[in-house]
Amino acid sequence: MYRKLMLAGLLMLMVAFGLLILKPFGLLSVVLGAILFPVAMIPLELARRAAQRMALLALGDSDRKA
Repeated sequence: MYRKLMLAGLLMLMVAFGLLILKPFGLLSVVLGAILFPVAMIPLELARRAAQRMALLALGDSDRKA
């Protein structure tokens, strides 16, 4: 699950950077890139939390809240 979230977030970041650097649509590219950049952080944060929960489960640390 976390791999799919991480892949989605990284792909959105690549698209955002591509829009910001190449500017294929002019000013609209800058606006779309600026909007897409923070939105891409959401699946990356969810992937980080899922990976952290899986690591806690693998270590058997049941007394910490995941």
